[in-house]
Amino acid sequence: MAIKVFIKRKFPKDKNSEKELFRCIKEIRRRVPQQPGYISGEYLKSIDAKDEITTISTWFSLEDWQAWFETEDRKEIQSSIDAIPGVTTEYSIYRYIKTI
Repeated sequence: MAIKVFIKRKFPKDKNSEKELFRCIKEIRRRVPQQPGYISGEYLKSIDAKDEITTISTWFSLEDWQAWFETEDRKEIQSSIDAIPGVTTEYSIYRYIKTI
């Protein structure tokens, strides 16, 4: 069953941090489409909280997401993100439900 992963990143309001974070996200965007099970991704910058960007990616399965999460490629990029002072990253994983 397909899942959606929400990755919320907050960053300081200085241009250098934002520029470096966006550089890292572009690198993820370049690498992730080649991953087995990856369906799509969206990248959203908050209008209200000007220091927040959210990625929403869709995967065929939780196992596909977990496989990408454990790759050295992703860990390397996330390490670069973590090294940017003041940047925080939160992950939330959702599955589809038939009805409420």
